[in-house]
Amino acid sequence: MIICSHEADIDGMYSASVALMKYPGAKLSFYNYGLKNFRKMFDYLKNESKRSKKGLVIISDLGINDEQVSALAIDAIHYLKQRQWSVFWVDHHPWQKKSLGSLRKIGTLYHDSSGRKCSTEIMYEKLMWKDKIAEQLKLIAHSSDFMIDVKNHDSRVSELIHFYRNKAGSKRKLEFLVQKASKGILWDSEMQNDYVKFIKVGEFHKRKSLETLTIRKILSFNVAFVFTYPYVQASLFANEVFSNTMVDLVMLFNKHGKVSIRRNTERISCSRIASNLVEGGGHEFASGGMLKSDPKDISSCISEMERAVIKSLK
Repeated sequence: MIICSHEADIDGMYSASVALMKYPGAKLSFYNYGLKNFRKMFDYLKNESKRSKKGLVIISDLGINDEQVSALAIDAIHYLKQRQWSVFWVDHHPWQKKSLGSLRKIGTLYHDSSGRKCSTEIMYEKLMWKDKIAEQLKLIAHSSDFMIDVKNHDSRVSELIHFYRNKAGSKRKLEFLVQKASKGILWDSEMQNDYVKFIKVGEFHKRKSLETLTIRKILSFNVAFVFTYPYVQASLFANEVFSNTMVDLVMLFNKHGKVSIRRNTERISCSRIASNLVEGGGHEFASGGMLKSDPKDISSCISEMERAVIKSLK
């Protein structure tokens, strides 16, 4: 029994926690988006299926909007089925219609396209309906994923997840977080100690990132471009940029060429912008992708992102 979930946010963690409540003996594994990461996940699942005939895989908060990833998924699930493994997939991100149809033929897929539910909510409804701990987790995940009531939002767990992802031994730290949440433990002294460590380096990295801030006028929109250092959490940092600059769109990029897109107006679609980047995808309000440009060449990176914005507005 294996649970594979998105490593980058509360919805990925807490949807895994709800699944773990249903299957407490399951192994945990975490992944991000991109062809390389999906290949790593499917290779891991194939290898695990060789060790044990018959099993169950739960995949959560990881969507498919790329033909290569879709082909990988179909191939992997067919392989798992031959080994008598079942696949249970839960997600709320935009998918290609073809991928949805193909996956539903060979596995159990619960996908919400309304834009009103996160993966933890779907997991709660399908696996742990009316459980009090699971209900609390889905409420927190929904608030975090859709950034509801930003002023009163407790960002500590989101920041801690980001901190763990950028540290050595991150897998074990993320596993502990998911295991604790599955038991209703949302914060403890160990997490507090780690959070204090994060704050020190996180504030420094935010200041360094803000030094790279560039604002450009693109058609009728003010767009902020920022190179971000490792311990900067994208969504929370973007909200700070919005508050300080009143721009319409924030595009963050890091040393790996990963782009995070956040908007401050419904007149812009983040997912449409992302579709003009490599491996781009996500929601209307938050999306991401990869740059072709060398991340060390700030000017080229900004030009590439500018072109993506302009294409999305035509």
